[in-house]
Amino acid sequence: LNVDREAYEGYLLRGIAKYNLEDLLGADADFSRAIDINPVYTMAYQYRAITRARLGNYEDALNDFEEAISLRPEQSGIYYSRGVTLLLSGQFERAAADFDTFIHYDPKVADAYINRGLCYLSMKDTLRAEADFDKAIRTNRESPDGYNRRGNLRMMRGQAAEALTDFNSAIECDTTYAPSYFNRALALNKLQRPAEALNDFDHVLQLDSTSSVTYFNRAIVRTRIGDYNRALEDYDRVAQYSPNNVLVYYNRAGVYSQVGEIKKAIDDYTQAIKLYPD
Repeated sequence: LNVDREAYEGYLLRGIAKYNLEDLLGADADFSRAIDINPVYTMAYQYRAITRARLGNYEDALNDFEEAISLRPEQSGIYYSRGVTLLLSGQFERAAADFDTFIHYDPKVADAYINRGLCYLSMKDTLRAEADFDKAIRTNRESPDGYNRRGNLRMMRGQAAEALTDFNSAIECDTTYAPSYFNRALALNKLQRPAEALNDFDHVLQLDSTSSVTYFNRAIVRTRIGDYNRALEDYDRVAQYSPNNVLVYYNRAGVYSQVGEIKKAIDDYTQAIKLYPD
């Protein structure tokens, strides 16, 4: 770009670099500059749309996708990216239609089935959601994502034993993927196997020591088995990471009551009421 300030590909590539460095505003500016120089540069519209979706600017992102599709209607990746944006913005039917189009062009991408399944799940169509999660697993049996999604759906249906099988498979695929252990812990707790659930929560925290949702759920299990002191330690961590979570104070107050710390229980209930006075 120092040699040629009109080299639009240079702005695109620098924008991609900035995007990957989490400089989203800088990336947006570079993609915009590429478009100013070359108004029919499809990739610049697509990448600017992805960037604007990350920034939460869904309306402008969708306008950019529309422009990219008008220039290259046969380019399947644009439909996938627009489908993700529509899914994030709650436009589930339109998102599913875009994933349909992408899958028509490229039926071997497991994430497309997962995302379409999430659209169906959001539309309360659990049968089609499960069918898509099945397809994702068949398409890529080495990825934990399909097993996790199907396992979560089975948990929603109250099929904890079947869900446990899926989470076991997810962990076999990737032993370093924390969500698989978290999901399996929830299933084990549902199956009245608290010691194993606690082991999995411990493993999640070894992988991510700042996961407040894990401390919260571990505290629930510890409370249920009467390990009140360590439950309080977990709730303290959650209050540190998520100070506006009303359930932390409500649940912790119950534990304080169990161990006879009545004043601390009243203080926590008071904090919960301050957060949600209604």
